[in-house]
Amino acid sequence: MVVTDLHGDWELYQRYRDRFLQLRSQDQAQTLIFAGDLIHYSGPPEQDRSLDIILDVLQLQAELGSNLIYLLGNHEVPHLYSITLQKGKQLYTPPFEAALGEHRRRVLALFDSLPFYVRTPGGVSITHTGAAPVFANEVNAARIFSFSHRRIWRETAESIPPELRPSLRRALARSSKRPYDELARDYFAISGPEDPRYDYFLIGAVASTTHPDFQLLWDALFTRNELQYGEEAYALMQQSTLQAFSHQYAPQQVLLSGHIDCKGGYKLVNQQLRFASGRHALPQETALYLLFDVEKRVKTAVELLPNLQSIFRTKAP
Repeated sequence: MVVTDLHGDWELYQRYRDRFLQLRSQDQAQTLIFAGDLIHYSGPPEQDRSLDIILDVLQLQAELGSNLIYLLGNHEVPHLYSITLQKGKQLYTPPFEAALGEHRRRVLALFDSLPFYVRTPGGVSITHTGAAPVFANEVNAARIFSFSHRRIWRETAESIPPELRPSLRRALARSSKRPYDELARDYFAISGPEDPRYDYFLIGAVASTTHPDFQLLWDALFTRNELQYGEEAYALMQQSTLQAFSHQYAPQQVLLSGHIDCKGGYKLVNQQLRFASGRHALPQETALYLLFDVEKRVKTAVELLPNLQSIFRTKAP
């Protein structure tokens, strides 16, 4: 059972979780896959239950083990690098950073462990965003498949000696037009110079702008698919991505993703089925999850349509 982009909506999360547990008790589902972006609510802050969802996922993971898979989404990425994420006037990251408190270590360890992709024997590859330009190059593909957030963080931190950091903090403050201490406090709940995380904002800013592997991460998880590259270029991107996913494995024929708004709950994009389980469904009552047999061979995205199910309706779309 695959669910996408719940973005801090506790009610929706409960619905999908409970549907999976019901299906599992009836031997109709074995594995639950969250395809990224479980956090960051778009709406009143008091309705944001992102942390509650993540803590529940941690508990569910302890119970289900490998039968729960949570993919990294672009909204989880900023918390691994102490950078901000904003859309329009909404700044997503500070509320979640402020809420972490005593749970910070556990939650960030979870985010650090999240895989980017799932391949299946039947030929369906599950992603958060879909195809990405990095897979047109074998070297870049290999770097994504062996990606390490900790290595990027360590290499960046080591590249900034202590004597250089005060001037960099000042430069960051000038570019933001706010004191560094104020930025660190408001964005990342950092108390001040004595806080062990004091330079995290600085390290993240340098990593996200200078480390070549971070650019690969950005290209892989912040892509807008055909809306960004055009339909023809994106079709070629799908082919190269599926070819990379097929290396030393069963041939992968179809991409499954969320990430982008879908009128009516889903959209077919050549070799890709995009669907929405939460706020990306327009209207939300068209939200869907996918229940499918990962062993059964799938050659086209159209074949998956009968497997889309709704928590709002009794019949499939």
